[in-house]
Formats: sequence, C-alpha cells, structure tokens
Amino acid sequence: MQDTPTPTPLPVADLADLFSAPDPPPFALVRRHTHDGSAGDPFDVYIGAMHTVRRVTDLPSGPPRPGGGPHALAVLPYRCLAERGLDCRDDGTPVRVLRIHRWHTADTAALTAALAAVRPAGDLRWEDAGFDDTDEEYAGRVRDLLAHEVARTGLHVLIRRDFTARLPCHGAAAVGELFRRLSAAEHGAHWTFAVHTGGPRGAALAGASPQGHVSVEGGRVAMHPMCGTLPLPPGGLPAAEDLAAFLRDRKETEELGAVVDAELAILCRVTTGDVRLEGPGLRPLARVLHTECRISGTAALDVRHTLTGTLSAATAVGRPFAEACSVIARREPSGRGYYGGSIALLGHDASGGEQVDTAVLIRTFELSGRGTVKLSVGATVGPRSVPAEEAAETRAKASALLSVLESTAATASGVTAATAPGGITPGDTAAVRRRADPGPGDPVPHDASAGGDAPAAAQGDGAPGGRTPGHRRTGPRSTVPVDPAAWPSVSAELDRRRALLSAHWRGRSRPGGRPAPGGPVLLVDAGGEETAALAVMLRGLGRAVEVCPAEHVAHAIGVRPGDPMAPDARVRSAGSAHSAAPAVRVRPRDAVTRATGLRSADHGVQGAGTRCADPGARATGTRATGPTADGGAHRAVGPLAPGATVVVGPGPGDPFAIGDDRIAALRALVADLMSRGTRTVGVGLGFHLLLVELGLAGSVRPRGEAAAQQEIDVLGRRATVGFGGAYAVLAGPHTDALARRLGLTLWYGPGDGELAALRGPRTGGCAFLPTSVLSVEGAELLTLLLE
Repeated sequence: MQDTPTPTPLPVADLADLFSAPDPPPFALVRRHTHDGSAGDPFDVYIGAMHTVRRVTDLPSGPPRPGGGPHALAVLPYRCLAERGLDCRDDGTPVRVLRIHRWHTADTAALTAALAAVRPAGDLRWEDAGFDDTDEEYAGRVRDLLAHEVARTGLHVLIRRDFTARLPCHGAAAVGELFRRLSAAEHGAHWTFAVHTGGPRGAALAGASPQGHVSVEGGRVAMHPMCGTLPLPPGGLPAAEDLAAFLRDRKETEELGAVVDAELAILCRVTTGDVRLEGPGLRPLARVLHTECRISGTAALDVRHTLTGTLSAATAVGRPFAEACSVIARREPSGRGYYGGSIALLGHDASGGEQVDTAVLIRTFELSGRGTVKLSVGATVGPRSVPAEEAAETRAKASALLSVLESTAATASGVTAATAPGGITPGDTAAVRRRADPGPGDPVPHDASAGGDAPAAAQGDGAPGGRTPGHRRTGPRSTVPVDPAAWPSVSAELDRRRALLSAHWRGRSRPGGRPAPGGPVLLVDAGGEETAALAVMLRGLGRAVEVCPAEHVAHAIGVRPGDPMAPDARVRSAGSAHSAAPAVRVRPRDAVTRATGLRSADHGVQGAGTRCADPGARATGTRATGPTADGGAHRAVGPLAPGATVVVGPGPGDPFAIGDDRIAALRALVADLMSRGTRTVGVGLGFHLLLVELGLAGSVRPRGEAAAQQEIDVLGRRATVGFGGAYAVLAGPHTDALARRLGLTLWYGPGDGELAALRGPRTGGCAFLPTSVLSVEGAELLTLLLE
C-alpha cells in the first residue's frame, strides 16, 4: 500500500468501501480542535496497520514525513500507569498502535453519504443495556469510601461504574455511525474520534473527549487541566450574570487550582523549566461550560517518555494523585480498560521535530469484536460528596453521551424510541435492565427539553466541582457576542481569577527577567508530588538545585533512624486528647544551638515568638513575632556542599505517625541536618518535621480539604497562599515561649493555632505550598525563606 505523506480528500465511494468491506483495514476517524479552540467540519481519516506494544516507551518514533505529519495513532489504557510505578489493576488491556500508511480528509456530508450507501440511516440499535450495579450499590461504595478514606485524608478520587449493552449490528459501519453522531452532538469536544482495529470482528473505540491532556510542539510540552462545570440552558448560552457568579464562586477557584496543581506536578517531571500558566479560560460544550487552563514548559524528554511521565490526567484519577491511584486499585471492582487513559497522535513537524497531541479517554464507548459495548463514567468523591448525588451524577453523565442514540428504537424489553437507552434518564434504566433498579429516593434531574436545567453531569469525568450549587439558574439565550469571555462582566471576572493565581507561573514575579542570586540547594524528596515543581521554581529563581530521595541523603551523611527519644517530650493528636503520639526527640542544648544559629547565652532573645495581644491581629490569624522524568536529577550525594541550603520537601503523612518507618527516617534525617548546623528549610511535611524536631509542634489535625486559598500575614507581608496536604500542625501551650528562646519568628495560618511559617538564622519553613498556583506570591516567599 502506497504511503500518503500529505492528506488527500477521500471520495464518498472510497469511504463507503471502507465501512462495507468484509475485512476492513484498521482505520481511525479523528476531528481535533485547533489551538484557538475552533473545530472545522473536515476530519482526518487514517488507514494503516494495527500493532500492539508492551509499553508506552515502545511506541514507534518515525521516521519524519517530508513536510511533517503524523505517523502513528496510539490508544493507551489506564494500566500504563504502572510504568510510572503507580498502583493500578493490570487487566491486560493492550497498548494499540495504528501505523499510518494513508492519510485522508473528509467532511460531514461525505460521511453521511457514505453511511447511507452502506446501511439505512439510524440503523444503530442495542439491547440489554444498563449499569452493571444499582445506584444504591454505587452509593454504598461512595459511602464506604467517605467513611474510611476521604474523612481521614481529605482525598478526592474518581470512582467509576460501567454502563454496558449489546450491539447486534456492530462492525466498521456502526463505528462510523457512532462517530457521525458524536460529531453532530458535540462540536466543542477536544477530540471526536473512532478507532477500528480492522477485520470483520475488530474492536473499536468511539468518543467525544472534552479534555486534551499533553501535547508536544515546537520543543514545548503543554497540558490542559480542566475543572468546574456550569450547565447550559437548552440551545443557548448562560445569562451573563449566571456565568459571572459561577466564576466568583470561591469553591470553583480552589477546585480549579487544585486540579492545575496536580497537573503542574506532572508537567514539571517532563520539563527543563520555563513553565508558564495561561488562563483560566472558558470551554463551551454542547450542554455545559468548563473552565480550563494551559500550562507549558520546555520539553525535556522525547514524546514516548513524555507520554509515560504524564499518564494520566488528574481529572480522571483524583488528588493527591498517587494516593488516588491506590484507592482506585483497591476499590474499583475491575480494571479500567481504556477509561482514564489517552489517545495520542504522534508525528513530526516540517523541520523534523517530534510532535504529539492527546485526549483523555473519557466519554468514550469501548466496542468488542463480539458486539458488547461499555461506557465508563465516574464521579469525583471528596469531603463534600453526598452518595446519592454522586450516583445521580454518573447516571446523568451516561445520559448525556447516550443521547446521541436517542433517535433509534430499541427492541429489547419493549422499550420504545422515546425511552430507548440512547435517551436514558436517571429513571429509565429499569425499563432496560431490571437488576439496575434505582432506589425510591433517587433524584431525577430536570428535563432540559422542558426548559429546566440541563443535566449537571454532562460534565467531564473527574472534573471536581462538577455540581455547582447556587449557580444552576440559567436565563434566556443571550443576544450579546457569541464568545462569553468577551462579555464585560465575564471578562472582568476572568481577569480577577487570573490575578488570584501564581505570579511566578504566570511569568510576572521576576521584573526584567533577572533571577534572584543564591547558593546551591539540595532538595530532599520526601515523597511529595510537588517536589518536581519545587525544583523547577527554585531553578527559575536562579538556584542550582540537586534533587535527591530522602533515603539517599540519609545514607550519604550516615543517618540511622531509631535514635533514643526522651520519654518526657510527648505530643497529642488534636481530637484525641487521651492518646499519646510518639515521643519528640529532645536534643542536647548544643545541637539546638547549632540548628538555630544561636549561642546558649542568646536563648530567650526578646521578641521572637511572642503572642500578639492585639485582637485585630488575632482576627487576621496572625501572631506578630518579629531533567529526568521527575523534575530533577536523583543522584547519590556526598558531603553537603559548603554554603548549601537543604530544602526538605513536601510529602504525605502525619509527622507524629506511630510505627511509620518512613516518617521516623525523615525525622531522624531532619534532626541530623539541624544538629550539624546545616541551613535547613522545610516545605509542607518538611516544615512539620522541623516543628516536631524543634519541639514547637503541639498537635496535629486532619485538614479535611485538599487545597484552600487564604490571605495571611507571613514573613512580614500580607500574602495570598495555597494550603495543601492532609494535615495541619497546631501550636502547643509552650510553643511561643520556646520560639522566643530559640530566636525563631513564627507566623500562624487561617486555622486557630495552625503554624504557617517560621524563620530563624539557620532554619525556616512554611506549611503552605509556594509552588501552588493558588500561592500568588509563592516564589517571593520562598526566596525570603532561603535568604
């Protein structure tokens, strides 16, 4: 078969032959949005040979075509997360690769004509359709997850369920018809696609994904985190005041910030720096409107390792990412197949540079060669979740996608066209599969055709904050400009939202582009996903940074966990006043002296750590007290470089955890660094460990929310910062007095008694995350901690 290096129009007759062939070749139909968000009518047709590979890194690399263009299309199942060392159930779903031999274009008119020539219009029916579990069973899984995982850690995790059916008339023509209907129903999708593996019983995927994931072009790697959903009125745009109110919602701001943080942590693993944040902007779809951002950086890896390092989208998994992966592996009843994976188009530009563009595999039908169809949908479970509402959300998500089939008549169980699975609503499943009967109290969404709210869950799977209480009112179709971002009130709210995001990542924190001077930094990786972003930020501030796992640092400097602890220095966990936490090590006075940079005679220096008697200050939450795939080279280190600052990074875990070997080892490492007099700065968990080793920690309590943006007084200024992590460390009754003796300055956070930051001659740290996009002045505050 002759290769086609450039796209050529595909005649209707040839397209019809492709669908009607008894042994069709593997093919893909793909309509993609351009960078400006537009999607024209023409779509691409790729025809070639289908292969499977073991790993994402085994994907083909070329060679480049003359003038550039794609050479392969790959579908990557969710199980590929194992290549990143993350927990997932290995269900054996193959990594499929279509090596492109011919590249054509076609349009909707040609597709419609070709399908009409093959089979009667609308001849796409299915039988025995319904969810594989009942709403009450799914709600029970959510309820158990809330009680045993979310309440303890503040985790957000997307839990899926499957809608299955049988498609008697399956085959290439059915795949083409699905693509046609998806294209007509959802013009705003990032990718609309159908992939057929070839042959009379080939498997297929067909979907309309709203979310792009990772792309590489012109030497830059970009990701497109999406979050927040506003239902649209039937056939129109929302009223301007509704959209402005949606953008003002604090919960929406923090939800999008948390999702962007999760994607930023992934991006920084595959970039050498120059990371930039754009947005948020608006992505209108057929029934809903999302907010989304774009983050990009200089590409550090080839496209295969970039794809591996960025699997999978946080919106399809949850946050913190690794913990959410573990929960999914334990709690979902089977492997995910392709759901939550990616579809990727690989190629080269005109100069031979590698390119890749991907979409997240959500809102996608999986068709087997035997005619079974699976549609996976999910709801993000978090601290504010209500089990019955999450079950209703999944049903509405299925309804939104299955509506592309609402014109067909189902023949099973006496279902008419009006109630066919294509038009399923949360009350319709019982008519198709009795074992999926909803409970008597299940909520039923408004009928969009009757002028009520559109189903909330036409929203992207995994987009936290999908339901937006208080912002579901919609007005008549607007007569103002079609682009809602151009409306004055909406434009002003978008500008306000952008101003509440990190100045550093938006490229506005370094006037004149001059990096701040400073000595080298050894960044200790304590297991936090934010470590790579912290390394990129430090390098952007002009620091030479080496990233090293905590156990390597401990081995290099001879630290052994398990040093004796004094029995009289114990702390108690907040909310559990009668259960003792592990003992806090009390070091000799000279070790504390070296850690804080003070002579023994200096202990008790005036001013540091005193409580502020000003009620106004108390009201503000302060007490006035004077390149690899991991964002940095993990190398074994020798003796600490002269003048180096050690930054102990963020990570999961309770700093007082009993019997946790990892926390014990980290505490021993922090104690040794401070005893040596090494300048030691802690971020997140690293800061909490500093507080423990200095004796300043009184108790710990679960934070309850994964991310929150707060305005606090810290490091001598008023700043807007983003708090993350599962735990907050609180001051004890003697914290301020001890801080004065050690010459340390403390700042307090938004919660009563929560320690937010400290600074001293040879130590410092913060509980908030300087790298968070919710930390507007994060880079400036990090610089102050390092000085």
